[in-house]
Amino acid sequence: MLEIKSKSDIIIPFEKIGEDGWTNKTELIIKELADNWEDDLQEPIAIDAITELEESLKTTLPNNLKLFYLKFGIAEIGEQLQDFDDIGWIKDIWKDAPEYGPDFTQDDNTVLPFLVSFSDYLGNGNMFCFHSKTKEIYYYDHDTQPFLTKIFDDVSDYIKGCLISCQSDLFNQETGQEKAEKWCEEILIELFGKEVVKKWQY
Repeated sequence: MLEIKSKSDIIIPFEKIGEDGWTNKTELIIKELADNWEDDLQEPIAIDAITELEESLKTTLPNNLKLFYLKFGIAEIGEQLQDFDDIGWIKDIWKDAPEYGPDFTQDDNTVLPFLVSFSDYLGNGNMFCFHSKTKEIYYYDHDTQPFLTKIFDDVSDYIKGCLISCQSDLFNQETGQEKAEKWCEEILIELFGKEVVKKWQY
């Protein structure tokens, strides 16, 4: 049983998805999180379904995202990975009613045509997207211009960050959630820097 009693109990699951042994710690965190919330584990996604999605999008998913889907499916990682039916081009969301869309900046419009959503940030309207050419990860923040900000070079960092952050839910009663959240945030800042964490988590 994974129980967060100290900062050293928090698991950093991998450096990059696909490296040797990347699934071991990842599986432990995902199972513990599911047990904590009494959720069912998700089924892996077949390569045929991934290929069908890529053909529909007319672009390829980041390789490390595909590896994650093949092993863990649309797993609970503390944030809401989108079902395949919901993954799509950000630019198409307001296609039929552009007057209701954001007032994108010039910089936003430079990358907007290339961004595909794959994760809803806590269901609040913000989304994580991958760039169809570079496979870099961008954050769509519906409240703040610029609305689109590059956050990570690789989807591994996003999923790793989620798997670290969600361990605050596995706090020991004596520790308390507030202290566990503080430790998780400290680790995220050590890995990604204060500006990235501030943009993402606040």
